[in-house]
Amino acid sequence: MDIAASIFLVLCLGSFAWGSRASAVGIRHTLFVFAWLCVALAATLVVFSVFPSTTADGTVLGMTLGGAGAFVLLLWTTAVRAGNLAARRDTYEAQAARRVEAAARRASADAQRATPAVLVQQKTHWFQLKDGAAKGPWVGVVTGDLRAVRGVDVWVNAENTGMVMARVHDFSVSSIIRYEGARRDVAGHVLHDLIAEELAETVRDRRPVAPGSAIVTSSGALAESHGVRFLVHVAAVEGQPGAGYRPIRDLGSAVARALAAAAAPGFTEPARTILFPLLGAGSGGASVEATAERLMAAVVDHLKRGASPRLERVLVLAYTDAELAACLRVLAMSPDLVRRRRGPT
Repeated sequence: MDIAASIFLVLCLGSFAWGSRASAVGIRHTLFVFAWLCVALAATLVVFSVFPSTTADGTVLGMTLGGAGAFVLLLWTTAVRAGNLAARRDTYEAQAARRVEAAARRASADAQRATPAVLVQQKTHWFQLKDGAAKGPWVGVVTGDLRAVRGVDVWVNAENTGMVMARVHDFSVSSIIRYEGARRDVAGHVLHDLIAEELAETVRDRRPVAPGSAIVTSSGALAESHGVRFLVHVAAVEGQPGAGYRPIRDLGSAVARALAAAAAPGFTEPARTILFPLLGAGSGGASVEATAERLMAAVVDHLKRGASPRLERVLVLAYTDAELAACLRVLAMSPDLVRRRRGPT
């Protein structure tokens, strides 16, 4: 008797332990019914072994039973009824768990789709301004990291109205230009902050500048490493204490000023190529779609008017697949542009 009671007690504890695990979803309640049945059987064996004269009578399915058998059968029928209820609960619990898991998978898939993928390979998608001779200036979308771009005369830097460049360890166009344009030692430490210092000296006490202002500086070390002749710093975002940065309202005028600055007199040779980031779509938090529309519209309008006749190529940087898709959609819908399989030679 004692051995049998011990066995049932062990089975009870094992069932409780198993049913408490997260993997027991769908069978948890059935396991608990079995565990309580084992407890009852163990208790019955102990009671009738210690008190053998104990009696129990009952009628089950039209039959009258007495002694320990009646007590065990009574417990068994009760357990069967509880087991049926537990099975229904297990079914509901399993269905709920599957719904939660499916919802989690959908949420994960939505999050992955919503997270733009960084474009590693550099490729340029070309469009050309329509004219009678099909020799109009080119508009291109270049993919990938800014640091991989070579041979463009002018880089446009998306800056704030304070004209204070981002720290070199920040993740922005401004920080990349600042670091790549600085003089550094062999360990990569900045020795001379060329571009940031020149920008500060140029602006001096005129901070903050008006939204959309375009300030020209040299390109520092970028001239040697990337072939950049000079930079145009555009006040594309404005800051507010406690609220961060927001994009300026008139992005089109900022783009026009940058293009005009690149063609301004005072340089030995006006720029023939210029590269824009999506101004204000980074730390400024502007919509990529809206920024692409406004930037491209300003570029096409400037080129159509012939405002910079020496300008041959206007490039826009697309760092992610979302930026690339937005730029290509806008350019493909422009009635003034035609897509080309091959770029300019």
